Amino acid sequence: MALVVILMTLGMMLFVGVCAHDAATSEGNRTSLAGPWKIQVSDDERYAGADYDDSSWDTVRLPSSMMRYAENKAGSITGILWIRRTIYLDRVIPKQDIGLILGRIGNADETYFNGVKIGGTGSFPPHEFSMWNHPRYYEVPASLVRPGGKNVIAVRIWYYLFCEVLGTLALTDIKDWQDSRTFDNFLLIMVNYIIIAAGMPLFIIFFFFFIRRRSSPEYLFYCLQLAFGLVIILELCNYWNIYGNNLNRFKILGIGWAGLNVMHPIFLHRIYDLRRTLIEQALWLYLAAVVFMALVFTNITWLRVHGVLLILVTTGIGVYNLSCNFSALYKKRPYAKLFAFFGVTVVITAIHDGFVYLVKFLAIDVQWGFLFKYMLFPYGAAMLFIGTSLVLVSRFIGMTDEIEDLNTSLENFVIENALLNDQLKESQSHKKSPSVTITTKTEEKIIKVKQYIEQNYTSDLSREGLAASIDVHPDNLGKLFKSYTSQKLGDYIYELRVRDAAKKLTETDDTIINIAFSVGFESLRTFNRIFPKFMGTTPEKYRKMSKKAIVE
Repeated sequence: MALVVILMTLGMMLFVGVCAHDAATSEGNRTSLAGPWKIQVSDDERYAGADYDDSSWDTVRLPSSMMRYAENKAGSITGILWIRRTIYLDRVIPKQDIGLILGRIGNADETYFNGVKIGGTGSFPPHEFSMWNHPRYYEVPASLVRPGGKNVIAVRIWYYLFCEVLGTLALTDIKDWQDSRTFDNFLLIMVNYIIIAAGMPLFIIFFFFFIRRRSSPEYLFYCLQLAFGLVIILELCNYWNIYGNNLNRFKILGIGWAGLNVMHPIFLHRIYDLRRTLIEQALWLYLAAVVFMALVFTNITWLRVHGVLLILVTTGIGVYNLSCNFSALYKKRPYAKLFAFFGVTVVITAIHDGFVYLVKFLAIDVQWGFLFKYMLFPYGAAMLFIGTSLVLVSRFIGMTDEIEDLNTSLENFVIENALLNDQLKESQSHKKSPSVTITTKTEEKIIKVKQYIEQNYTSDLSREGLAASIDVHPDNLGKLFKSYTSQKLGDYIYELRVRDAAKKLTETDDTIINIAFSVGFESLRTFNRIFPKFMGTTPEKYRKMSKKAIVE
């Protein structure tokens, strides 16, 4: 079972990665810009010019990370650099707009084509705002293109711990550019907002469950991990500077990852019924330490060190989360089969993204294929939303079923108690009731009433109406009927209805309430109270015993 879960999870990750890779490598009428680019770690508006001489600049191969190079040149993890690429386009190129694809740039950029600004993403200091995961797609007007001549692409980049150009670099025709832009924006940005939009109502619903059921803390921990997870996802797709500066943004991201990695195992403990108090105390202590370090000690000097430590610790917690899922599967804990696949998926995607962040923080240029260039946690989070919702809804349904079973047992007890009381009253009435003389004329009247009841017991019958039909007083009818039949008038009517209901319970699959109304009972409560008096058991048990007897 554990092997199946792992294979399903890896298959999901591979599918997402292949989609991203296909989007990044689809071929149209493209001119690849991957390869050598000129680079300069300084800032001068002249660098945008098409005729600027960049022959003295160093060369870097893109797509790749430039952080190590920039840090060695400037001695800081933040600053501004320029990259330039000179290309020669075919003289017969159609005189039309073309599309420039520059992948994803960390953190913000301004892009120029032959000295004219054609676009930018993010913003530079002093109002810096990083949009490192947003794909860069810029349209180049046909008037700027020099067919057969030298064309220069110049990109001004603000870097802050992240300094990279990743993904597809190309010039292409406008249709291919539009198709690729639509797909990349959906895959890298819009999907994240869809996941956030799906997560918000789940948060509200299950937080309401917690408010109504304080004795079920799993709802609270689900909401908390959901909130921290949404903070992490928002980092990948945010269009608004809600952080103030990039340092605050990293602090919030770190607290988000730490919070998620604390709340998720505590949630697992609750749904798998694992008693691990010491581990939970350690997790809470870790979260408190992360928040304290972020608020007091983390600055631009210590940002990399603190980030790497956080990634390593949270990765270890992720491994522990995997062990919880596999242990629950092995020990056949409640809900393990239902949740394990989703739980393992979110943990593996979180560990994957932790590795991606580790590579960025350490300024390592990883060339291990497309899978480690894209964040997968949002897709894992979507699986987590589904899995945890299934578990919590299943638990809610289970509790509802238990309550219904308890209500049924209580009702059966009340019915049985009422039956005993009726039997006691019956025995006492036999001792006290004086004998009544039945004349021939009276007997004919009683027989007439019996026949009428047998034909109309499913209708609304009353003692007064029956008495009026034979011209006797209602009280006298009851005494005469019991003296003649040894049975109360009401019990005789009830018995006919119950016998008919018992037949329908055996021969049909109609609901009990429909059967009760069809044979003349005015309410299900009365039916459930009267039925055992004649059949010795409740309607539910009678139906089960009858069905079982038929099968045997």
